[in-house]
Amino acid sequence: MFVDNQMMRLLFFLILFISTPSLKSQDVKDGKMKIFTYRLVYLPDSANTEYRNEEDFDLQILDHKSCFVSTNYKFGFQNIKMMAVNGQNLALAAVNVMKLPKTSFRYSIYKENDHISVYEKVYSYGLKYNETVSFNWKLTGEKKKIDVYNCSKAVAHYGGRTWEAWYTEEIPISEGPYKFRGLPGMIIQIYDTKNNYNFSLIEVQTNKDYPLFYDDTFNNYKEITKKEFFSTRENLKQNYVNNAESKGTSFLAKDKADIQRHINKRNNNPIELK
Repeated sequence: MFVDNQMMRLLFFLILFISTPSLKSQDVKDGKMKIFTYRLVYLPDSANTEYRNEEDFDLQILDHKSCFVSTNYKFGFQNIKMMAVNGQNLALAAVNVMKLPKTSFRYSIYKENDHISVYEKVYSYGLKYNETVSFNWKLTGEKKKIDVYNCSKAVAHYGGRTWEAWYTEEIPISEGPYKFRGLPGMIIQIYDTKNNYNFSLIEVQTNKDYPLFYDDTFNNYKEITKKEFFSTRENLKQNYVNNAESKGTSFLAKDKADIQRHINKRNNNPIELK
């Protein structure tokens, strides 16, 4: 019953996603875009230090703006749009939706100077918050080569973690994965000192004539403060079963406690602790 209802919700979003994202990439000058792909290796469950997961992300940079988004999340959006535009019948669409790549990161982060906007799907709720961040990087003077890049080290504190970044001035763009930016060059690798989250640059693409990834449904996301976002996300997690039932999902009575325990345990090690 749970899977059937989940499928129906996905089909509902299939109808809504007719106006979904489009992407692009090429040179950072003259209205063209570059895409930097990062691989994140992370610890989703702080109680299970033996298990690591990984996911790839695209950092799209167009002039002085950027978007950071999971490649799986982006790919799923594009395919849902294609199904809708092609008028795929609901039965076939249901099968294809369930085959789309899974993501643990249903957010898109937009940066312009120190201003950051985050759009995130928390379960079935679309939420948005803004923040202004100055990372106050400390340049250590340490040097090393990563792949073909001569890199320098910098350290900053953010989100309850201490981060060590390796950046290169050979790519003179003050950007990096997630919300990180503000160094004298592109961040090639960044990780927290406990190595719970580790981003590494794996590919640079040059394309042309696409705008930054964006979905028109973001316009309907509820805007709240960052503090409200964190409390809302935790509340939705702790009350997952009740919230799902209020939206029409049915669970067997004997399964409810186990489902809630599973949700509470899953992804209990967020990138930002505070």
